[in-house]
Amino acid sequence: MSKINSIYDRLQNDVKSELQASARKYASAKRLKYTLMSTTIWQDLTVDQVKSLMTYGDINTSEISSFGFLYGDNIIKK
Repeated sequence: MSKINSIYDRLQNDVKSELQASARKYASAKRLKYTLMSTTIWQDLTVDQVKSLMTYGDINTSEISSFGFLYGDNIIKK
């Protein structure tokens, strides 16, 4: 039986490392990390959680298309 990867497992390496660094500093980033670890489908995230991921993952919002926001393109590995 194969393991279903969480959103956290599928994050791009640079986003994951920034989120880990933020989680050491901020309790809200730590909560977001645990939420991503328990969620497997991008569409289950709230708009606020995606916004927080962009903040704590140091994702430049000008580089993310609407597809990135809606489907995780360039944020998670497919």
